[in-house]
Amino acid sequence: MRGFRVQGSGFRGALLLALLFVLVLGSGSRAFAQQIILKNGQIVKTTGLRRSGDMIMGRIEVAGRSGEIGHEISTIARIAFPEPRQLKAAAALLSQGEAEKALTEINPVMGFYEAFKEIPGAWWAPAAVIKVSALAALGRDKEAEPLAAEIQKTAPDPETARAANLRIAHALLGRDEWEKASQIIDTVIKDSTRSDVLADAWVLKGNLLLARKEWDTALLAFLHVPVFYRGEKLQMPPALLGSARAYRRLDDHERAKRSLNDLLTAFPKSAEAAIAQTELQKLAK
Repeated sequence: MRGFRVQGSGFRGALLLALLFVLVLGSGSRAFAQQIILKNGQIVKTTGLRRSGDMIMGRIEVAGRSGEIGHEISTIARIAFPEPRQLKAAAALLSQGEAEKALTEINPVMGFYEAFKEIPGAWWAPAAVIKVSALAALGRDKEAEPLAAEIQKTAPDPETARAANLRIAHALLGRDEWEKASQIIDTVIKDSTRSDVLADAWVLKGNLLLARKEWDTALLAFLHVPVFYRGEKLQMPPALLGSARAYRRLDDHERAKRSLNDLLTAFPKSAEAAIAQTELQKLAK
């Protein structure tokens, strides 16, 4: 069976596009197609993609013949990739304190999308944010910071760039560079509309205020998460731990214990759970 290759969108390309259909087989079940959405409104359904220089090549089948059709990246509005299951799996592992396992899940995703990372629709940047979070959880800031900076440069989605900025703010907090961290966090809170990004920002703001010994405002920052963003499971453990610490500093030990017990009950495998156990022992003395 002979293949074919089409580049551009002239008469021949338009004729072939009109004949496109997708036949994708995999492990006995039908896989999702990857669609190229062009800036002129055309939608090209493919069974797989690869990059060749400034071209994105899509595998297609027409009338029983397989081949590739190519489009310059400058003509592409976005690529509709199906969401990788590893994203949610890695996020769940992070919420359980399994940062190493989260890295194992997310690294193949980053590898696959590396060639498409600056194109809207690719999952490289969201995967990279998870990797930055995992590296930060493991104390590997020297690896996390340059990756966060790369996300800012290449992410087509401003919310993803904001999420990466928060990882930089986290590193700044670790170095007691409070003013720089505060500027990043406050800007994200002002500009973001995405719940997971905002929940992360309020946790970081709470930790910053704890470091400044501003107990009342720290508590209010942490409480934003369970009140407004309760569905963001990744940020609930640090928010509960932070609120317990603020309550303790305000001499409200009963509410501190309640927050710690809520953390242990709802997130027993989180990285914060072990810390909560220690803090409960201190409160019992």
